[in-house]
Amino acid sequence: MKVSLPPILKSAPPPLTSNDKILTNLLSPFSFFFSLFFHSFFSLFHSFFSLFLSFFSLFLSFFSFFFFLFFLFLFFFFFFFSFFFFFFFPFFFFSLFFSFFFFFLFFFSLFSFFFSLFPLFLFLFFHFFSFFFSFFFLSLFLFLSFFLFFFFSFFSLFLFRSFFSFSFSFFFSLFLFRSFFLFFFFVLFFSFSFSFFFSLFLFRSFFLFLYIFVPFLSFSFEMSTQAM
Repeated sequence: MKVSLPPILKSAPPPLTSNDKILTNLLSPFSFFFSLFFHSFFSLFHSFFSLFLSFFSLFLSFFSFFFFLFFLFLFFFFFFFSFFFFFFFPFFFFSLFFSFFFFFLFFFSLFSFFFSLFPLFLFLFFHFFSFFFSFFFLSLFLFLSFFLFFFFSFFSLFLFRSFFSFSFSFFFSLFLFRSFFLFFFFVLFFSFSFSFFFSLFLFRSFFLFLYIFVPFLSFSFEMSTQAM
């Protein structure tokens, strides 16, 4: 029976664009140190748990050694009294069995403790090293990210402020230049209009003077010629 896959599984994933590749290259060290940090953190947790179990085995060895001595004392005690009282003879085997049992338990726990101690400390050392190594580089990466973010934010704010101040000064100077130009144009226009109308007034006054004075002169000249 032929099983057909759905179309979404048959189609190949779209190729990465240049922006995706840049983002992947930027985030790859972060993801590496992030995964290393969590791996070393959980490994350290596992190592501490194993260390706890190792010390528990050490405690068990001391505990079993104490019981071994206790049952050994019982063994000698029942062994001695079994010669006199037959009633103590089963307790003799009972104490013998438990003394051997705790004796082997003591050696087994002590052996497991010493056998697991060296690789456990080695394991702890490497995971401590990887933990602090990843923590240092992860902190450094986050610090650089935040530093670059704030640096570019303040730098863009500084550029915006510089651009705003430049635009304000430019437009204010343009406004002053326009105002000065308008004032200069107004003064020039006023002076030109004043001089024009004043010269026109003088020209009119001169013509009026000629219009009045010339006939008077001609009349005076005629009267003087007639009198002669």
